[in-house]
Amino acid sequence: MSAMVKMVMAKFYQKAAGHPERLPWHQEAPPHILTAAVAKRNGRGRALDVGCGAGVFTTWLAEQGMEVTGIDLFPEAAAMARARAEQHHVKPELVVGDLFAYEPARPFDLVFDSGCLHSLVGGSVPAYKRKLLSWLAPGGDYVLGHWGKKHPFDWNPIGPRRRSQATIERTFAPELRLVDAEVKDFAVGMPFGKTVRGVGYWFQRR
Repeated sequence: MSAMVKMVMAKFYQKAAGHPERLPWHQEAPPHILTAAVAKRNGRGRALDVGCGAGVFTTWLAEQGMEVTGIDLFPEAAAMARARAEQHHVKPELVVGDLFAYEPARPFDLVFDSGCLHSLVGGSVPAYKRKLLSWLAPGGDYVLGHWGKKHPFDWNPIGPRRRSQATIERTFAPELRLVDAEVKDFAVGMPFGKTVRGVGYWFQRR
């Protein structure tokens, strides 16, 4: 499954040809739940953007004043992220590599994942959680964007994995407690389905 996901993602980046707006998941405005978590910290601290893609939110986090690292598996994504950062006159650290092998020198105050977990490449959810806990400082914030389930039979063989809020909360318990969540249904088109449910989660490490 992970090999198929990797192949699909690589094709998306190839078709985008350096233009972030051509990516099907492109979004300019940061989710409200991320802005709230950053505002609580007054834009201070270290932030990690996991699966940073074209770097839209990596750049935004840097513009808020945070010391930011963005990591992505695909060199094409990092190239777009670098160009975006240069256009906005910020200098985040950009890492090309596998998140399961990433070992930063210091922990982060905020970890943001907009779609990496639900399209996981090369590892399991328990392994992802272990890495997250190794990255996140005590009292740190974890903001996750994930496709949710509109009903128990909401499933599609193509595209990101859909999980219920209860499943997500259980996944990160007991180390992380849920601070807030926001739900938004939006159109994506085929082959993912007409509409999907996007859920934003804000967790804090106990």
